[in-house]
Amino acid sequence: MGRLRNTKKNRFRYDVDRRKLWRKAKKLPKVQCEQMKKQWNPYLGISNNFAEMGLSADVNKSLRIPSIRETINPSSDYIKEKRGKVQPTKAHVADELAKEASLLPERSRGLSEPLRMFCKYMVNKYGEDYKSMAKDPKNYYQKTPKQIKGTVRLYNEVPNADESNAERKARKQEERDQAEQPMETDQPKRKRKNKKKGRKK
Repeated sequence: MGRLRNTKKNRFRYDVDRRKLWRKAKKLPKVQCEQMKKQWNPYLGISNNFAEMGLSADVNKSLRIPSIRETINPSSDYIKEKRGKVQPTKAHVADELAKEASLLPERSRGLSEPLRMFCKYMVNKYGEDYKSMAKDPKNYYQKTPKQIKGTVRLYNEVPNADESNAERKARKQEERDQAEQPMETDQPKRKRKNKKKGRKK
């Protein structure tokens, strides 16, 4: 039995622009962080920019775990200290980032449409009688009074929870339309005069 021929060959791809790909690979990344974007120096590399701001580009280097040889003999010659470290001249960036990270994010709570309708029905019928809510035939998932109480409390905390999805969509569309309306100016608009060119007799 003969050998199988290798049909796959390294052919030149005419549809790929290698120069464009090389430029894209050499291009610096876009800085998304606002604090870093203001202080970013495009003429420096990523590690030097991070060092100027008092940040670390590689955590494994900045918080390096010492090897067994270093722990046994810390004063040996093979431990070399890095020279020429960049001094952090923009250390306020690290402070701003730490301050922003310490702030707790806002919790956005929401309820699904069936759960909202369930809470609305139960509150309108029973008020705060959670034991009667648990015995109601519309309690399909057989929730306990304590579970229903927690769901109703969440329903009361969510703003505009009693409106349906259609009403919510209509309200958001109205708000969007109001935001897109152009601001009225005091100056009256000039009317364009349409002059019809006629033949001179």
